[in-house]
Amino acid sequence: MSEKKLITLLLLFYFSISIGQQKDTIYGKVKKIREKVIFLTEKENPKLFAVDGDYGHSGFMGPESTISRFRSIWFSTQFCYFINYERHFNENGLLTEDIWYDKEDSIHRYYRFEYDNKNRIIRKIDSINELVYTDTHYYKRDIHETIISQNSNFDFFNYKYKKYDREGNLIRLKSIDEYGTMDEYIFNYNNNGKLLYRIYKNPNSWKQEKPGTWSYGVQDSIGNIYKDLVNKYDESNKLIQSQRFDLYEDEEYHKQPKLVETTNYQYQKNNLVLTKHMSNYMKPQPTYVHYLYDEKNRLIKKYCCSEKESNAIRIEKYRYENDEIKFLDYTEVSYPSKEMKTHRISFVYKYDDRGNWNEIVKKVDGIQLYKWIRQIEYFN
Repeated sequence: MSEKKLITLLLLFYFSISIGQQKDTIYGKVKKIREKVIFLTEKENPKLFAVDGDYGHSGFMGPESTISRFRSIWFSTQFCYFINYERHFNENGLLTEDIWYDKEDSIHRYYRFEYDNKNRIIRKIDSINELVYTDTHYYKRDIHETIISQNSNFDFFNYKYKKYDREGNLIRLKSIDEYGTMDEYIFNYNNNGKLLYRIYKNPNSWKQEKPGTWSYGVQDSIGNIYKDLVNKYDESNKLIQSQRFDLYEDEEYHKQPKLVETTNYQYQKNNLVLTKHMSNYMKPQPTYVHYLYDEKNRLIKKYCCSEKESNAIRIEKYRYENDEIKFLDYTEVSYPSKEMKTHRISFVYKYDDRGNWNEIVKKVDGIQLYKWIRQIEYFN
């Protein structure tokens, strides 16, 4: 499976487990925030191999993806992934420093951000040990943005150009790597500002080397141009279908794009109640995810991955106190027995004097396994 396909599947997985989770609103003007998880027993975050790092087999996925993954797994399963970071903000609420640590509290990754007088980012510095990557942003008339990424140690260079419409929607994106290869996307929106489709100017193509063997890359200077993403909306402007297209390594679709993924969405009022996903990357049977809500529009049950609950392989049931998830019954198929096993999970919260939580203890089947702590420093 290619990296592009794998990333798509991972994003779909995390999207499905994060829908309906409680929102984490912080009250007050934050100057600094420090978050980390503490493992209270020998049970830690899952790792596929013994040599995997502190952030698991997938490694550190970047700040926002790591936070999203951690929160989703924390509230939706009996497991816990790893998180350990410190963030600093200026008085305009903009992130100025983002420091990530390993389990020994040694620095794993360091980011620094600079802004102009319009609060637009003008420089991002990404440090990994002795390596320093720098993104420098240039703006023209608020509709043109150029980003130069570089690392002098590796002679790394990447150029990006973004163009926005008057409403701030991205309408064109060009990216040129150090080899001169350019990817380009053109975005088209409906009258309500929702993305209708995206055109991809793909510099790569498939080439048959011999029967049954194909290579993918820059084969010529022509490339391929096609719609790689198409969305549909209902009369309320809610997304009801998203389709993705790509070139395929076969005689029929190596030049003309093939439909590779379709996701359909169903709603009751404003709540998403069903997603149906079809993928050519996996078995052809559709994957269903169902969502049920209470009278406050809070998620109370979710099950996956069949059309009927009786055939579900994962069921989540939520109970709340003060609009926060207090209890979770997590049921999943256990292997190799293929029997359904339920884990009883509870969350115990503590708060600071501003009303923001500063500690959550996660108890699984009666045992305190994980503690998520947060220290917040406020502007006066």
